[in-house]
Amino acid sequence: MESEEEERLIKECNDWVIGQGLSEGEYMYELVDEETGEQLAIVDLAWPNGLQEGLSKPVALLIDEGPETEAAVNKAGYTFFTSVEALKKYISTDILTIEEVVVSTCR
Repeated sequence: MESEEEERLIKECNDWVIGQGLSEGEYMYELVDEETGEQLAIVDLAWPNGLQEGLSKPVALLIDEGPETEAAVNKAGYTFFTSVEALKKYISTDILTIEEVVVSTCR
């Protein structure tokens, strides 16, 4: 992490995600090529098994990362966000809305 401010921002984001009833993200996640074991990128905050473990795509938060990291994460099949606000909007509009529909349908 580049700064204490970035570290604080990422921690607060992870706390918010957990508060929504979703999985905890992994700090400084090492993205590796599954075939070669080569490190592709270090991700600020990642949900490699999805925000809803096993039910959604892998998600990553990239703060102040370069295009190489973004390309590696994208190629690995992650949905990624470059701001906490964008991630929160995605969670609120796509993940939590779908969860509400599934819960109400199952009742």
